[in-house]
Amino acid sequence: MAGMKQKPATTRERAVKPFDPKRHARTLYWCGWSVSQIAEEIELPRTTVQSWKDRDKWDDASPLMQAETCLTTRFNLLVMKEEKTGHDFKEIDLLGREMERLARVRRYEAPGGHEGDLNPKVQNRNKGERKKAARNLISRETVEKLDAAFREALFGYQENWLSTTGRRIRMLLKSRQIGATWYFARERLLRALETGNNQIFISASRAQANIFRNYIVDFVYKVSGVQLTGDPMVIDRGQDADGNILEPVTLYFLGTNYRTAQGYTGDVIIDEYAWIYGFDDIFKVASAIATHKRFTITLFSTPSTIAHPSYPMWTGERFNRKRSKADRVKIDISHEALKAGAVGPDGIYRQIITLQDAIDAGFDLVDIEELRLQYSIDEFANLFGCEFVDDSKSSFPLHLIKPCMVDSWDVWDDFAPLAIRPYKGETWIGYDPDASEQGDGAGVVVCAAPKNKKRQVPRLGAEEVSRSGFRAAGRRDQEAHPKIPRH
Repeated sequence: MAGMKQKPATTRERAVKPFDPKRHARTLYWCGWSVSQIAEEIELPRTTVQSWKDRDKWDDASPLMQAETCLTTRFNLLVMKEEKTGHDFKEIDLLGREMERLARVRRYEAPGGHEGDLNPKVQNRNKGERKKAARNLISRETVEKLDAAFREALFGYQENWLSTTGRRIRMLLKSRQIGATWYFARERLLRALETGNNQIFISASRAQANIFRNYIVDFVYKVSGVQLTGDPMVIDRGQDADGNILEPVTLYFLGTNYRTAQGYTGDVIIDEYAWIYGFDDIFKVASAIATHKRFTITLFSTPSTIAHPSYPMWTGERFNRKRSKADRVKIDISHEALKAGAVGPDGIYRQIITLQDAIDAGFDLVDIEELRLQYSIDEFANLFGCEFVDDSKSSFPLHLIKPCMVDSWDVWDDFAPLAIRPYKGETWIGYDPDASEQGDGAGVVVCAAPKNKKRQVPRLGAEEVSRSGFRAAGRRDQEAHPKIPRH
């Protein structure tokens, strides 16, 4: 009837609509209602509500779960309202943020949770793009330190070499063990850093090329603490004084596999050029690499034999080939003429630096008289006096032996020269006693036996004991050497 107050719907009447009394009762309980109040509210027996509470262990629920349930219920209630007030929207926003906080707590309590799950600021601290630490970075300040350390350690003859750094082609003939590889490793590094020119190191073997690399790595680490890595080695030069980013430079360390160097550009340094097999081909590649006028070629070596292909370049004969008599040049290659260094008419800067020259320039690391006693006159002249050997009458001249040699680092994959046992296969040992009137020393050579029995050619070079080690040694002293097992 009109005007009459309508009676509230009972639980049974409300049941027609989607309604879960058990879930509603649990929510009210977690909101602080008692069992009796809940039973009265949902119009169900108290015993029913009590049984739900006991069976589902409402009291054992964590505070987090209770809070999540209450927040979700209130949030859903407000969202479902058709007409919302400004206060409703504020409360919805607040409840949403609270639910987000509880979700972070849930992640924190899960296995693997961390502080960043609770605090967004901590989490976002590590989110931004991080600048990768520059690899092989050598700044301008570090270059200055390296240059100072380099100059401080030089002997007089090395200071002379430094004054010729910019020469187009340098060809040096030097004594054994006067620090040339040590020097040129540092000189070339600093030239790369100062000019931006790539540096291509070519040696008689890959092992020798790695000596350059080791000297450079050790030098930079001792001075600056920077650990250079990579082969080839790419160096980041940082910025110039105006803040402009400098182009990186690359250092290549190669053996006599010169074909791998084709396509590179930069300064070239050839170590032990008088001992390299295929010198003409290697120098042709080096010339191509250093075609641009800003690049240089440096060659240094102890002398080998006059039959080596580098000898005609040293004497100027190579320059005179295919030139008319009027255009040919004569180059004085005597020690007196080249002791201080000189540029020849072919444009090549040549210098001879004997051991005595080095000593006169401050080199104090050897006893020259002791070395004269240790070596024969001919050996001393070749090793320390920069004199080429004439092996034309030798049974096995160098130019015949060289083609049989290989770079073990590149070719022998079963040979590890630095290992305790360099070669694990069968080996043969040959011994030549000291019985020459000319002063030849005794020697031992270890060869890798051929794996192919049909091709009985041994592989030489697993290890060779220095002949000077047996010079003038008695039988008992010589017997002691082979007793150290390494193969």
